[in-house]
Amino acid sequence: MLLHPANYLDLATDPPRPLPDDIPGAVAYLSTVLSQPVFETWTPARLLQSYGSMPAAKAAQPEVFSLLLQAACAVQYWDLGQIRTVAANQAPDAEAVVSKLLRTLRVRFRLAQPSPAPGQPAAKPPGAAAIRPDLRPATLPVADEPWLRGRGLFFNSDPSTNVLGLSDDQAAVRRFLQERASSSPHTMRAYMFELRRLIRWCEANGVRGPLSSLTRAVLLDYRDALRRRGAAQAEQGSEERSEAGQQRGLAVLRSLYGFLSSTGYLTSNPCARLGDGVAARARFHPERILPDRAVQAIDHWLRQRLHDTGQGPDGMRCAAAVATLRFTGIRLDELASRNGYPRVSIDAAGWTLTVMGKGRKRRSVPVPDICTRFLKQYRIACGLPATPPPGEVEPLIRGKRGAGLGPSGLYRVVKAALREMACSMPESEVAARLVLASASPHWLRHLMAKTLVIDRKVPLPMAAALLGHGSVVTTAGYAQSDLSELREIMEGSFTLQSVADTPQPDHSVTQVQG
Repeated sequence: MLLHPANYLDLATDPPRPLPDDIPGAVAYLSTVLSQPVFETWTPARLLQSYGSMPAAKAAQPEVFSLLLQAACAVQYWDLGQIRTVAANQAPDAEAVVSKLLRTLRVRFRLAQPSPAPGQPAAKPPGAAAIRPDLRPATLPVADEPWLRGRGLFFNSDPSTNVLGLSDDQAAVRRFLQERASSSPHTMRAYMFELRRLIRWCEANGVRGPLSSLTRAVLLDYRDALRRRGAAQAEQGSEERSEAGQQRGLAVLRSLYGFLSSTGYLTSNPCARLGDGVAARARFHPERILPDRAVQAIDHWLRQRLHDTGQGPDGMRCAAAVATLRFTGIRLDELASRNGYPRVSIDAAGWTLTVMGKGRKRRSVPVPDICTRFLKQYRIACGLPATPPPGEVEPLIRGKRGAGLGPSGLYRVVKAALREMACSMPESEVAARLVLASASPHWLRHLMAKTLVIDRKVPLPMAAALLGHGSVVTTAGYAQSDLSELREIMEGSFTLQSVADTPQPDHSVTQVQG
């Protein structure tokens, strides 16, 4: 579908303004406001006209100059914050570059209206019906799907190596879910969703089951279908993170086939290395970072709650939940009460919060004093002592009836607080209001990670331990900075030394030439 840049608002302007509707106009506007070329075509004649002489052009644009010695035309284009220079026949078209830029910087450039003409429904992404699972309540657990019944080409019939001891794909999938996903309702839902999506795609494309009969070629076709659907959704400005959704689907399949292969249920693993999980983590770059004005609104809202002690349990519950997410960076699911977690322990150094993270991994997070103050006020409002006594089993965040608040309840509480913060901001702060109103509780975790990695320069292994990241590569994603920050670092890192400051060579050391 055609891109209509005028449907996007630049929220960094006051008031927000739409982009020019034509692609050249949008390129010119984006190049100006971002202070870097978005899509620029160079020829020898234009290079000479711009810089007056070829020596000056060579000094100003060495990459372009070098490339024009071999090609008649060169293109500089924006690619994830970097400017790439290639021959014109190797460059993407300008519309694709602008579309990618608007998707990447969607916090600033927000889709204001749908692209289709008024009165016309938006077109569904190609193949969406074929790979989207039925969202109605399932009548059967995913492991009981008829498509899974039986065993296929890669089933291992040798009982001496098939240590799983099963001979039916339904039973094998059920065992996989029990061992790998039963510890977390969130993980179980995600696994069942992805498995059901694969089954529906196979049924829609005439691929007969069961799971152990799927070849690598079929799984590659499914991977490509996920990518096509994700690209189509991104073109339509969908809020769903297509790249993350695609990687999640492939990760579930790799986990399932890896389990079945390692237990000997399958003779081989057709899903091995399907989608590069390590490369995906290396490409991770958090985009849902709250702007400074939104962060100031959150902190202003918290300060007001800290000094207003007459709110009662409901008001202090909301403030305690927001403060805990804001100042510890734990996940919403880790803050939810489940199986005795999270737990608070207190010693001479202060409060420590122990949570149950992904994969049933426990980690301890020191609670800063500012967060402790909110938790103490909340406990007092609930009729509890400000400091938990040793051995206390009370939930950290409680519902109205006293039981521990679960993930959905916490989500509603924090989401309502974020909307309240947005509404309390001046109407002139259009961009920050819009971002804050649409933010989810997980944005507070991204904010904490940015604070640790970018603002406080905490070493990555320590930040990864605090955040509960399985790989420091994920934490490193928060260390990626834009070009303006990198330019500032480079400008402040180098100076020309004076002759007096220049170390004199040590002539006593024999230099080897040649």
